[in-house]
Amino acid sequence: MTQALAQRWKALAQRERVVVGAGAAVIGAALVFVAAVDPLLERLDRLERQAARKQREIREVAALGAEYAALQARLSRLEDRLPPPGAQFSLVAFVEEVASQTRVRERIVGMQPQPPTATHSYQETSVDLRLDGVSFSDLLALLVELEQAPYGVQVRHLKLKPKYDAPHLLEANLRVVSYDRPR
Repeated sequence: MTQALAQRWKALAQRERVVVGAGAAVIGAALVFVAAVDPLLERLDRLERQAARKQREIREVAALGAEYAALQARLSRLEDRLPPPGAQFSLVAFVEEVASQTRVRERIVGMQPQPPTATHSYQETSVDLRLDGVSFSDLLALLVELEQAPYGVQVRHLKLKPKYDAPHLLEANLRVVSYDRPR
């Protein structure tokens, strides 16, 4: 068979040999492209997409890491404000003391302790407090004192409305919350 091809090749004119050689080169180049270059280009494209996706994931993980660190720092600050083990802290007594200091004790119409609830590894204690006829400045002083408590005391809920008969005075409902380690 190779002898027959060699005879045909010799029988071709110079111009025909150039055309057949160029066609064979084009077919050879196309085969090399299809067999080797195209798969490499596709793989390179896929790797570039994966690299871009991994870069996004790295940025997301870094952002989550920063958020986690901020939350850990916040948790650490909050845990520093928890009563030490063995300390006797009564939220009701503390709220009464602060109300006396800020001159709103006589405005208390209701103080109802709520049953303690366990949240994660902490115990949450809360007191619902109702005030009637309190001035805005006295209420603000109470809120500031509660927030600046030595232990982790927070005002979780606050509802205000002006009194109908004395609009310069307020009716206030608030829930004061503190956290402690479970006993």
